[in-house]
Amino acid sequence: MSYLSTIFSGFWTLVTGMKITAREMPRKAVTLTYPHKKPELSDAYRSAIQLVRFEETDSHDCVACMQCVKICPSFCITIEGEKIEGIKRQRANRVEMDFALCSLCGLCIDVCPTDTLEYSKIYDEAGGNRGWTYDLLAEFREGEEAWIERMRAIEAKEAAEKEAKRKAIAEAKAAAATKKPAEEAAPKPPDEGAAGKPAPPPASDLPEDKPEEPES
Repeated sequence: MSYLSTIFSGFWTLVTGMKITAREMPRKAVTLTYPHKKPELSDAYRSAIQLVRFEETDSHDCVACMQCVKICPSFCITIEGEKIEGIKRQRANRVEMDFALCSLCGLCIDVCPTDTLEYSKIYDEAGGNRGWTYDLLAEFREGEEAWIERMRAIEAKEAAEKEAKRKAIAEAKAAAATKKPAEEAAPKPPDEGAAGKPAPPPASDLPEDKPEEPES
């Protein structure tokens, strides 16, 4: 009986597998012919940290504030910055991350004051050694000079607009200060009543009413 039970159990397992195969055969194949086709990744997919490229400047906005370096629990971020002539804010000239140590916790993304860090969609990286240090500025170096000239022009325009606004406010204040003494020095017209008649004289100028004497 044990022998027959084993045969029956194996046969039933085979039937169950064939039922699943028969059910899936008419359906469309979901196999991805990688690498000829790339997978569609969800928005929640997390991979190596990268710098955001902003459309208005066509570059990143890392100011080397060191906030991400201070908060990183893995100590895998290295950043250096410099002050560029003609631009107010500091500019990062070195941003490196060791992704062999990075735990993708996202603290650097949360603390970034310029929102210039984000998760990338890299999924097929491979390496033959432990060196996984990425230069995040590599893709931005080619257009760095153009960005500097663009930012200098933008900040020069903003400074000119601010100076023009300051001068307009100062001129308005000076005009108001000149107009006020002139108004105070001008003679005031006599007060008139509601019907356009001269106002009555003060009460002190009116004759006092005398009591009438009784007749004898």
